[in-house]
Amino acid sequence: MLVYRTQIVGVAAVFLVLLFFYSVSQYSSFSPTFSSRAPSTIPSSATGLLKDVYNQTLGFQKILAISLPSRTDHRDAFILSTAVTGIKGSFVDGVAGKDVLDKVLPPGDLKAFSSLGNRGSWRAHLNALQQVVDQDLTTALIMEDDVDWDIRVKSQLYEFAGAVNLLTQPLAHGNSEYADPTFPTPRKDLSGHMDIFPGPKLSTIPPKSSPYGDDWDVLWLGHCGARFPSMERDPTLPQGRALINDLTAPSQQHVYLGFGSDEILRTYPNHTRAVSHTAEVVCTLAYAVSQRAARQILYDVGLKALESPFDIMLRKYCDGLGERQVRKCYTAQPSYMAHHRAAGKASKGSDINDWEDKEKADEESATAYTFNVRLSTKMNLQKLVDGDTDYVDQWPDDKEGMNEITW
Repeated sequence: MLVYRTQIVGVAAVFLVLLFFYSVSQYSSFSPTFSSRAPSTIPSSATGLLKDVYNQTLGFQKILAISLPSRTDHRDAFILSTAVTGIKGSFVDGVAGKDVLDKVLPPGDLKAFSSLGNRGSWRAHLNALQQVVDQDLTTALIMEDDVDWDIRVKSQLYEFAGAVNLLTQPLAHGNSEYADPTFPTPRKDLSGHMDIFPGPKLSTIPPKSSPYGDDWDVLWLGHCGARFPSMERDPTLPQGRALINDLTAPSQQHVYLGFGSDEILRTYPNHTRAVSHTAEVVCTLAYAVSQRAARQILYDVGLKALESPFDIMLRKYCDGLGERQVRKCYTAQPSYMAHHRAAGKASKGSDINDWEDKEKADEESATAYTFNVRLSTKMNLQKLVDGDTDYVDQWPDDKEGMNEITW
């Protein structure tokens, strides 16, 4: 349980309170126009390439979903979910771990995989990247077939694209080249991060190649935990944080942190969606790659070295670990996409886990859910296929949650 208390003691505490209310006032200046109920619609302010976020591939050239042919349930749900939210994707066949021979693995630690499922997942992600390279796709979104998203995902990613542009595109005017003074490499005289509030005063040069900007490697849209970069732990990573007042983000009592840090809850107001460079991201539920990145990852993870499961290898690639160079990888907290947990036995959910613990595998969940996704597409499938617009909010603001927040 997380309990946050504000104790007003002397001038320092008064300063902190004033700073907090200043931050809240900054949020109010760029509050998004999300309807609490309506699916994504193109805003009148959308111009240039940013409008492409509203197309069938969310502004990427292609969407690839990794899916075992035997998981017909996942495939049915994925096809329905994309159809009702105006998205188009294609399947990349998942791989069984037993079919990945030792002799095809790169040099390294054969014990890097904790399970056969982990081994198959590694190869399946590489097969998806192989397609990106072979088809010479400029960008592609790769996701796992049981991932869920909000029915307003296009509006969400429109805001995300603006945030990534703000952090990585040169400013249209002003003395500073970038809104984030630590991009692409932090200066040694800077001691901490910078909060950046998107708005009309910070306009960047419009992108020419992608709605998400002209110079990115990975956009990690679905994960099960992350933290913010810090100068103490990550002096080579950009430190800027673009803060979005996002009413589609769950209020703090509902935010599932997974393997991530609780700093976003301790530092920012309710409904904050924070976009930053990646740091210790876990799980590759959904991530976009540029052509440049696809080639680099295919070599680094598929041929050069076997050190860890795929998601940790992607983390190392992004964060410049193990004598690698830092790449331009960005993510959001909380993430936009998450695993959907269907009702039934626990073993129904994951094909990566070998489920050697039969008691745990047989644990039943009476209800389905998706962490951090409010108007879940999968939880609203019945309504969506019936044309009913009375959507179910999984995580309403007035409902008690897993975290106790006290301001």
